[in-house]
Formats: sequence, C-alpha cells, structure tokens
Amino acid sequence: MGAHVIGPCGVSHVAVVTADLDRFRAFYEDVVGLRTMVVFGAVPGHLREAVLDVGGGAGMLQVFEIAGYDPAAHGLSAAMFERGRLDHLGFTVPDLATLTTLRDRLLDTDASSGDIRPLGPMLSLRFADPDGLQGEINCFNPDFDPSSLRDGDEIVDPDWIERARTVLQADSRRPAPRQGTIR
Repeated sequence: MGAHVIGPCGVSHVAVVTADLDRFRAFYEDVVGLRTMVVFGAVPGHLREAVLDVGGGAGMLQVFEIAGYDPAAHGLSAAMFERGRLDHLGFTVPDLATLTTLRDRLLDTDASSGDIRPLGPMLSLRFADPDGLQGEINCFNPDFDPSSLRDGDEIVDPDWIERARTVLQADSRRPAPRQGTIR
C-alpha cells in the first residue's frame, strides 16, 4: 500500500430492504432518531423507497419496500453473517471528475458497465466487487431539478436537497489518513 490513490471520501448511503416502509420509518425516526428526508413513490420499474438522514452529513439510509419481503423465507436468520438485508453500499466522491476517474478504473477490471446515471440529486456509478456485492459510487448532481419529482413523491424534510448535498459532497480536503503501523 504505497502511493495515494484517488478514491471515495465517505459513505453516501447503505441500502436495505423492508416489507413495511412505514413501520421501518417509524422505528428509525421515533426510536433511533433518524430523520426521513424524502419518500419516493413506487412507479413501474422502481420500488417505493425512503431516504433517511443519519445526521451531520455522515450518510443516508436508503430503504426499499418490497411487499411480502420475509428474510426468514429466503433462508436468512438473525444470526450474525446470515442476516442478508443489505442490498448495496454507496460511496461518496467529491465531484464528477473523481467519479470519472473511478469509472475508468472499474472499467479496467470489468467491475462496471461504466454508465454514470442521474438518480435524483446524485450521479451514480454502479459496480460489483469480486464477491458480487453490488455498490455505487456517487457525487452530487449539480444539474438536479427538484421540480422533476413525481406526484407520488413526498418531501418530508424541506431541507432534504441541502442535506443530500452535504453527504454527496463530503469534504475532500480532509487530511489523508496517516501512513504507519497499526498497533
């Protein structure tokens, strides 16, 4: 592990699956203290989902509702390493130039199609790691138009775009991790 390599500067989101989005939101809002920013209504080809702010620009929880989803029916349990509700991870980069650099590296390893696509307020590049875990690398989409939201979408937090921008433009000026021996 030698030279500094351009890479993500944060985790933008963790995507999980639930059978009941309203129950999930109630728990994470009322018990854990997260804040729902926006709920996207279901449309053909896309599930109903909510985006919850984990606070202070630290990241987001992206929750997809799949009617009838039952982890136990899929052979999953509450035992560690058998939970299986994680759908994918999303990492943050500060800008499109960095996203493009990572796209080129992912293409070189056949880990991505290389398509960068707009997803609401973010630009997203999908990839698969060597074990098949799906991931995204994201940055803020400066061309996002909030008027493009659909009739079934619900803005819960009026500051949701600024909160998303904070997560998706993680401070790339943070000092790089110190090189050295971990004891």
